[in-house]
Amino acid sequence: MVSGPNGSGKTSLLRILANIAQADEGQLIWHDRPVQSNDSDYRRQLVYGGHAPGLNSSLSVQENLDSLLMQDRVPLEQDACDQALLAGGLLAYRRVPVRQLSAGQRRRVFLVRLSLSNRPLWILDEQLTALDSAGQKFLGELIAQHLHKQGAVILTSHQTLPWDLEVQHLDLGQAC
Repeated sequence: MVSGPNGSGKTSLLRILANIAQADEGQLIWHDRPVQSNDSDYRRQLVYGGHAPGLNSSLSVQENLDSLLMQDRVPLEQDACDQALLAGGLLAYRRVPVRQLSAGQRRRVFLVRLSLSNRPLWILDEQLTALDSAGQKFLGELIAQHLHKQGAVILTSHQTLPWDLEVQHLDLGQAC
């Protein structure tokens, strides 16, 4: 859990860890190997969730998931997708264009994608934003399952995490 006041560099740090931005100093190491700029092998190991959920508003929920899972090189198994949509409270919205969804529902579409991903590293920037209590519970369950499968999660939030998980903290407000 990375915390700190606005402007302390939380998002910048996560973008560096996701290999979207480059650090001024230092080196990113993954599994004892330096990560190069635009390292596709490293990028295939992670899912990055930024402030915006990264969806195409013209496409339906299902079309967005199909596209994102293809990008993630995850074979689409409709039964698994249906189960994830059901768990995320979105099964009834499968054919609805994303532009018609609320901000919280859009965030849940990203979480459904996350649940179907087979990537070991999740980098999540402010993913609690716009989620109601059911959405927060869904995210907490996803994180708990991912950690149980030996996955890693790096996240930021201005909110207190509503889950009972063992968390390591990095406070950027105290690092300055």
